[in-house]
Parts: sequence; structure tokens; C-alpha cells
Amino acid sequence: MVRCFIGVLIPDELKKPIVELQRKIEKLPIKAKFVEPENLHLCFSFLGEKSEEEIEEISAKLDELSKNFKSFEVRVRGIKLIPNERYVRVIALDAFDENRVLEGLRLEVKRVIGGDSKPAHLTLCRVKNISEKTNFLEEIRKIKDISIGKFILSSLQLIKSELRRTGPIYTVLHESKLG
Repeated sequence: MVRCFIGVLIPDELKKPIVELQRKIEKLPIKAKFVEPENLHLCFSFLGEKSEEEIEEISAKLDELSKNFKSFEVRVRGIKLIPNERYVRVIALDAFDENRVLEGLRLEVKRVIGGDSKPAHLTLCRVKNISEKTNFLEEIRKIKDISIGKFILSSLQLIKSELRRTGPIYTVLHESKLG
């Protein structure tokens, strides 16, 4: 069985500004597990444990689904506190496009393949504890509207997530080009 999700790894040119932002957040009064630069991604649907046979079926469905979408530009900007400011479990960046193609693509992945799907975002860290919440929120508000950049989303990836004590290792099992 393979633990996997459908998503897209972030291109290298966006990693530097994201890592710089993570370093700023790291200095805030929080304890958190930050996503490693090589693991930065957008997740369309978390699938959980799948057999080799299921992975082949998912790959075929992903190929078929991808034909219905053309490459498009995705913007990465704006800090999101998930689920909300009162109870922060995840600090993420918003990901969107002007024509809401990203959301349509996510919903189509959920409809055709299933899994646990949330609106597109790029996780920066998982929060364990915030020691000075008022101070933390003040500092987050100062950088909340940060713009990281944009990239062309031209494919979807079926990604294996192997959990290790040092953190997950992601491996692309299958890639489906859009349109």
C-alpha cells in the first residue's frame, strides 16, 4: 500500500521567497513544523493508502481528466490561518487564479477520483503551539498580504508520501499534462 495525494510540487523559482517567509514566521512566538523546500506543494486531494492496482486506475483517470484543462497561471499570495485566527493549526499561502480554473480543477479531481479535498493552499507549517497569540496575530497581519509570485500549472501529479521520522519524502509516481 502506498500513501499518496494528487497535487503539484512548487517550481524552484518560487521556493526562495517561500523559504524567506518561513524564516520570518519561525521568529514569531510559535512552535511549528515547517514544510521542507523540496516538499512545498499544492494538494488537490489526499487519497490515503492505495494499492498498486488502484494507483494504475487513478493514473489513468488523472490522464483523462487532465485533457479537459489547459495550462494556466496560478498566483501564490496572502497568508491563510487554518482553520481560523482563534485556533491556528496551519499557516499557509493562498493559491488562486483570476478565472477560478484552479478551483474547478480541484472539484473535478474530487468528483472523478475522490479523496479528502480542501480549497487550494500551500502549507508553510503545522502549528504546535502559539505562546503569545496577540503578538503573533499582530505580526502576521503585517505580512498577511505578501505576494510570493506566480507559476504556470501545466500538469497534475500523483505523489507518494512516505512518512519518516525526519519528515515526509515525496516522490512523483505519475504526471498528467494538462490539455
